[in-house]
Amino acid sequence: MRILIFILILGFQTTQAQNYTVIHVIGKIYDSTGKTYLKSGYKLSGDSKLKFETPNARAAALSSTRGRYVIQKQSNQGGSTDLAYTLSAVLSPARGKMSTRAGGINNQMDFVKKFGEDPIAIVGGKYETAVSPTSYPSDDTRFFYASYTFNGEAINKKLDVVDGNLVFNTDTFYAVDGIAIDPKQTSDTKLFYYNSNKEESTEMTSLNFVVVSKNEFKSIKSSLADLSLEEQCQSMQEIISSLYGSCELTSIEAAIQSMN
Repeated sequence: MRILIFILILGFQTTQAQNYTVIHVIGKIYDSTGKTYLKSGYKLSGDSKLKFETPNARAAALSSTRGRYVIQKQSNQGGSTDLAYTLSAVLSPARGKMSTRAGGINNQMDFVKKFGEDPIAIVGGKYETAVSPTSYPSDDTRFFYASYTFNGEAINKKLDVVDGNLVFNTDTFYAVDGIAIDPKQTSDTKLFYYNSNKEESTEMTSLNFVVVSKNEFKSIKSSLADLSLEEQCQSMQEIISSLYGSCELTSIEAAIQSMN
């Protein structure tokens, strides 16, 4: 019993002794101990007291010895912005869902499994996924389109299929009359497949995209500048998957390559 108590005390002290460096912040999180808001590069200790002042505020942090973590209030911890939480109560390893479902899409159920289960993070301004040309041929009479609501108006977007990949380009997808709009101001996004020969439009799945802006992407990357390129890509996938949504390693690699 004494040994068990000693181990528990040692584990608690080890947690308390950890130092954390903030990598990236979404929303406003206030450190009551340091009397300032969290930002990239800010240092935290295990006994820091944090207030989450905006809905769904969260952050990624790097432990001095234990890797990457997510700072996020749990759903059972209430919605008050006045409560302060000890860092250890809102800290969890940064795992996230590391990638969306592997493989191409052959039927409607594949669409639902690919898009309908978890948020998908778009990095580098583009997201694409392989679609069977046999099941879903793409030409002037048969094609995919997406529909979403913006300012109370339904917006339809025809989508390209390039080299067997269904492509979502944020520059054109989130634009109305050629003017860029905020993806966060859209809702009820759904994907359809249209066959003009049958005069039939089939709803394939709902879409839950979270766009990681170029500035956000660069901010995360710069906080990991001391890592090798391979380590950077893996770390960024882990962080983005935890904070935003499912993200494939190849998407991170392509986004970094486009910056060079």
